[in-house]
Amino acid sequence: MQKVCLDKDISKVLEMFPKLTLLEENKKKSLVGEIDIFDALGNYVNSYNTKIVIPKNYPYGFPILFETSNKFSHIPDRHISEDGSCCVCSLQESDLVSQKGITIKDFFLRYVIPYLANQLYFDNEEEWANGDYEHGADGILQYYKELFGISDIDEVITLLSFFNAKKMNRNDNCFCKSKIKLKKCHLEVYNIIKDLSKTRIETDLLYLKYLSKRIGRKQQNLEL
Repeated sequence: MQKVCLDKDISKVLEMFPKLTLLEENKKKSLVGEIDIFDALGNYVNSYNTKIVIPKNYPYGFPILFETSNKFSHIPDRHISEDGSCCVCSLQESDLVSQKGITIKDFFLRYVIPYLANQLYFDNEEEWANGDYEHGADGILQYYKELFGISDIDEVITLLSFFNAKKMNRNDNCFCKSKIKLKKCHLEVYNIIKDLSKTRIETDLLYLKYLSKRIGRKQQNLEL
């Protein structure tokens, strides 16, 4: 059933992007080829050679995008990971999506096309259309700062450690210490956190603790 579903979804994508072909190697399926990018008026702008690796447990897992034409620098500031894959969203978002599942068609529409269009925008405007995002540990910190609405890294670590160890109920007092029930306060934020995998949270905590020590050493050096 899973194979039938994948084959149908791949056929839909190949109809939408006729320059792509299906590649099978080492029991992995990938879509390889050129993707055309058009502006809002439907005018052709540019094309990119790409490779999209489909996860084995499809539709679960998160597909991986590679830009293979090298039309922009493959560096962190252009949202390229160390392994050469494209950072199409935050690590936390990819974790959430991978658990819920995503069709390859939706992956193209939600991530591949916007990512490539954003690269074109950056080439022209020298800024990102939807704002920039930090990389590595700094990107992890930025995600939780924005999610929790706090700026102190140690507070982020304390709160994330709390969520990693404890489950909350809707009628508990909110974690923000407002003395308001969770269901009437930060329930939406909590629902995001509780849906993150334990591996994701624990990995993020390791990076945040390392970053906190690095920030502390930097401040000590400035005081000397």
